[in-house]
Amino acid sequence: MANRKVQRKKVQAASKVDAGSLWLAGVGALSLSRRNGAALLGDLIGEGRRLQVEATRLAIEASADVRAQVGGLLKPVKVRAAKQLQAAGMALQSGIGGVLSALGIPSKADVDELSQRVGALSRQLKAR
Repeated sequence: MANRKVQRKKVQAASKVDAGSLWLAGVGALSLSRRNGAALLGDLIGEGRRLQVEATRLAIEASADVRAQVGGLLKPVKVRAAKQLQAAGMALQSGIGGVLSALGIPSKADVDELSQRVGALSRQLKAR
């Protein structure tokens, strides 16, 4: 019980600050800031630069990590999409080829083959 009274008196004494003490504290703070202002400013600038470099490094590392994770996640999707696109292209080509052959229209492969045969025959004729 006595211990509580002593603690209360210490807290009350610490919380009772008069205007004169506040004035002196302000004048002291102003004096210290004038005396140590340049050094403090230099320290603050240095700390700001250090934090900027660290933040940049962390951002670059995080960016690299995100790229690696996204790349790892997207690779199977890209492979699957490429296979599906190739299958769709082949199905479309087959369907169009069937329609063209039913109409009697030669395909590009037919025209290329015929072109090669004509070229071979032309070379044989010139050779004779």
